[in-house]
Amino acid sequence: MRPPGTSPRTVRAGGLGYAAELPEPLPSPEPAALVREWLGGAAPVAATPRAEERAARWLEAVAEIIALRRATRRRPAPGTPGW
Repeated sequence: MRPPGTSPRTVRAGGLGYAAELPEPLPSPEPAALVREWLGGAAPVAATPRAEERAARWLEAVAEIIALRRATRRRPAPGTPGW
């Protein structure tokens, strides 16, 4: 489940600037600060709906990569018990 501030749907609905201003875009402080910095940095240059959509797609890609990394970390390595 993705937190509200990092949701591409939130970016599409309110824009990057809106998403960057949300109080907690992620559940823990360090990642939240990083995402807030990304969103805040992108907001001034994403001045068109097309640019906002690209940013939302980028967020979807980042979320997918993170999910894949987490899933891979949980999986036992080949040749180990549970493989």
